[in-house]
Amino acid sequence: MFKFQEYINSIEEGKGAKIIRSAVLLLMLVAVSLVYNINFTRNLTAPEAMDSAQIARNIANGEGFKTQFIRPVAIDMIRQAGNVNEKELKASFPDITHPPLYPLLLAGWMKLMPFEFEIDLNDTESQRYQPEILIHLLNQILFFLALLQLFRLGKQLFDSLVAWCSSLVFIGSELYWQFSASGLSTMFLLVIFLALIKALVRFEEKAGSQLIKDAKAKFSGRFFCMSCWIGVLVGLGCMTRYGFGLLIIPIAVFIVWFGGSFRWRAIIFAFLAFLIVILPWIGRNIYLSGNAFGTSSLAMYAQTYEFPEDTIERTLFFDLNELEDARSNGDNVPNQSVADRVGFWSIADKLSRNLRQLLLTDLPVFSGGWFAVICLIGLVVPFRNPRLHRLRVFLLLSLVILAIGQALGRTHLSDAESTLTELIRRPLGKVGLAELSPNLSGDNLIVILGPVSFLFGAGLFFSLLDQWKVNLPEMRFAGCSLIVLSSSLPLLLSFLLPKPYPVADPPYHPARIQYLKSIPKEHGLEELKSDNLFMSDLPWALAWYGNQDSIWITRRVQPDFYQINDEFRPVKALYFTEMTTDQRYVSRVFAPNTSNWERFVLAIQLNKYLPDGFPLLGVEDAFSPRQWMLFDVSNSTK
Repeated sequence: MFKFQEYINSIEEGKGAKIIRSAVLLLMLVAVSLVYNINFTRNLTAPEAMDSAQIARNIANGEGFKTQFIRPVAIDMIRQAGNVNEKELKASFPDITHPPLYPLLLAGWMKLMPFEFEIDLNDTESQRYQPEILIHLLNQILFFLALLQLFRLGKQLFDSLVAWCSSLVFIGSELYWQFSASGLSTMFLLVIFLALIKALVRFEEKAGSQLIKDAKAKFSGRFFCMSCWIGVLVGLGCMTRYGFGLLIIPIAVFIVWFGGSFRWRAIIFAFLAFLIVILPWIGRNIYLSGNAFGTSSLAMYAQTYEFPEDTIERTLFFDLNELEDARSNGDNVPNQSVADRVGFWSIADKLSRNLRQLLLTDLPVFSGGWFAVICLIGLVVPFRNPRLHRLRVFLLLSLVILAIGQALGRTHLSDAESTLTELIRRPLGKVGLAELSPNLSGDNLIVILGPVSFLFGAGLFFSLLDQWKVNLPEMRFAGCSLIVLSSSLPLLLSFLLPKPYPVADPPYHPARIQYLKSIPKEHGLEELKSDNLFMSDLPWALAWYGNQDSIWITRRVQPDFYQINDEFRPVKALYFTEMTTDQRYVSRVFAPNTSNWERFVLAIQLNKYLPDGFPLLGVEDAFSPRQWMLFDVSNSTK
């Protein structure tokens, strides 16, 4: 009888009650996630997400950090470095664009879960691509892990009500739900950033104690571990997204300002830990491409006057024969880097344009809604608690540094007026959701500050509410409910809008893309293989859905296409989508670049004309006029 009473008491007030509450909350989160996934998720639409996923599949298959999405500029960079011979480069193309941590996480997930990459083309009822459902699941697990981190951080820095309010605002933020279903690394990066904030809070507690302020105190092993852990976390974030590494600057300022008498030793150990994490990968990139960050380093030159839109990654900068002649004669390798073509004032112009746009449009809603304005005010207004004041300084410094990094590193992936974004929006109607909004891309760095800023926004709100001196607990509860409901209203109203079709078509249809390699077989030719090279305006989709080696369509037909076909690898098929066929007539088809692909496709459509000597003579027009496929007819089975 006594044990039974203890059991009842445990359920009502003890550990049993906590377990029951946790189980109920978990079930509620799973239910919310299920409702969101059924109503709003589609197949992947972000090129970065598909690119990371196909790299992860290659890693899971034991093929190493190779890519099936080949950028023409990457060919140039690897050849110019000269450390990979042509035979190896043609057999297996190394990725020099992405940091390794998120693809490695995805690869481990692919090993753990039953991924089925092949689609049954006879199953016309299947609409969702099974591997992407599992990728969404992983990112939403990370979403809930970030939610738990935020709640615990809120209780430590403020109180339970602020923690609950901030966590519910985070749950109701449509932007973070979209990121969780985008396939991007943002959720993983957010988990790392929240762990970094937790480490800084602990560091500040130790540094602020009387023991650390005492000049005679010893530099303890625990203090050494905390310093190293901070550097490791920044390094892990950098190996998830290179721009995260900029946070080493506000970290250094934070430690110098608030690190007590051991500040300099703490900075040295944090910086050394940071370097130990990133240097192996940086060394690998330098060996392969001659650049610490591979093609990602070109982001600063993208969207300039010299390289508008996505042209920088589609450009070939030198001729292979010229390079080989220079090496055989002992001459210096011709230096035709992107930096030589983009002037200082072009970069300054890009920075000023993007900073203006960030200040006008992105910053007021950087965390997904109007509550971001209150959060920004909360970061500026000083708190009496010195711990909050110090953390607030770090967050403001981080916001400035990441904003500058985001403005400099902005690429076509953040362009709201791009053809790809328009194609993704089109099936949704004028009032539908737009998954590929400017904020929903890997270029968005300041978004990781949003959840922590929710704490300061809610803290400011309740501080103002307490000044009314109305001792009614219901007032605080009502205020919390008001904030949560109003900040979640955009997500709630989305249920009244047209729901997106599960397949983003145009331009992505997984079954159609997997069907492409069998098209030559219907014309009496051999079916294309995975190692046959495609050229396309959507190479990331071919690499991910089709498991196909694909190269981004070059900037010009002549001579760039022929350089790829003759000097790198024979192009076995060309796949054009609405990215090429649905372009503005005057500004794109009849652009100053007369050898453009838009004009090439127009000649096929109107005149049934292919240039003399063009190697791909087979034409598949079943998807015309929106999509076309040209293929090699030399390997006949008859």
